[in-house]
Amino acid sequence: MKSGTLSVLFLSVIFSSCSMHHSLDVNSKDFIAETHAGIYSVSAKDCDLMMQRQVLHRHSPIKCERLKKVIFPFASFPTGFVSIIASDSDKSSRSMGALIVLDVVAEQVLSLFNTLYQFQFPLNQAIPIEYFSEEEKLKDNINNSYAFDSRLITRGTTWSEHAYGVAIDINPFQNPYLYVGADSRALVIPKSAMSQYLNRARYRPSKVTRFGMAEEVVLEFAKHGFVIWGGDWDSPIDYMHFQVGSRDFINKLISLPFESAKAWFSEYVAQINTCLKTANTMLGLKDQDLARKFCVEKVTTEFK
Repeated sequence: MKSGTLSVLFLSVIFSSCSMHHSLDVNSKDFIAETHAGIYSVSAKDCDLMMQRQVLHRHSPIKCERLKKVIFPFASFPTGFVSIIASDSDKSSRSMGALIVLDVVAEQVLSLFNTLYQFQFPLNQAIPIEYFSEEEKLKDNINNSYAFDSRLITRGTTWSEHAYGVAIDINPFQNPYLYVGADSRALVIPKSAMSQYLNRARYRPSKVTRFGMAEEVVLEFAKHGFVIWGGDWDSPIDYMHFQVGSRDFINKLISLPFESAKAWFSEYVAQINTCLKTANTMLGLKDQDLARKFCVEKVTTEFK
């Protein structure tokens, strides 16, 4: 091997080592969202960070080419507020968040979070999970909303829906994960939510109004295709978790060519919204929760 070739290889190893070292030093404070809301390609730098942080693996069910970054504004939690509707002056409290999602759902995700911003539904933060250091992940007070993470389901051995970019967790502190084992011991994630948010009432006598709870926006998630809510489950109960549908539905979305999958998902969303609109007039389902139950069961059965 020529000395010039050896020099190139040596420099390549050095630069690669520096890049890896730099990525390991990244933490959530280093995240800077794009200035404008929209749908962006996932950069090579983003992909490299995902790989270094094990958010993306060699055996992951989808790779970077099927992912998009959705940038959106979100409202911050109000300070000292107990009123139901925030005034216009409060809308100046604007932050930008990012979610990494499957390409075919990106447009609906952008529309969904723009709607949540219009409703002034607050988020604490929305930073892609690969920006969090191992030290940060060990803390119990990270109240971060996120989507893509190529990991297994909690307490399981199969891929999480997050590994396909079709699941979103919002405000974990306000919307914890709860599992009660056979020994009656409760697992609450995050633990810091145990004393405040296992009770799900928003309005309580002698208590301040609580914001950022998933119950407020379950219907909006459904209208944008995220029809499965973990708060409906018996065990575990996962209040923060929303996903687009069954595993069979998800597998079809990732197996079809992009345009076909996008058209199929658009039809899925259209069917849900048509059902919700006609539930009152045709079926007399005036209760929104009952209408959602009926339409989610109907449409998810048709789109397996």
